[in-house]
Amino acid sequence: MLMKLDASWLMFAVVTVLLLSYMLAMALDAILGNAAYGPVPNAVIITVGFFGAIYWMNERGVRMANLSESVMTGLVGSFALFFLLVLVKAAANRLT
Repeated sequence: MLMKLDASWLMFAVVTVLLLSYMLAMALDAILGNAAYGPVPNAVIITVGFFGAIYWMNERGVRMANLSESVMTGLVGSFALFFLLVLVKAAANRLT
């Protein structure tokens, strides 16, 4: 799905997801406090997880028929990556 987009639509999609994830990242940073990475790194983590999950599912052969399936796949991937990295940071803080 991502490979079939031309450069302008791909940039539009990345910027849109990045803007929405930045707003969410500011809220998550306020909620999580020291457990989070800060608003900008949180937004980057969410964006990378979003597009990484869609790309990974496409590489595995899963075809997403409509936009809602792609968005749900991206959301699950972004929050899974964010949760994993917050757990890693919490474990690192616990050990030190």
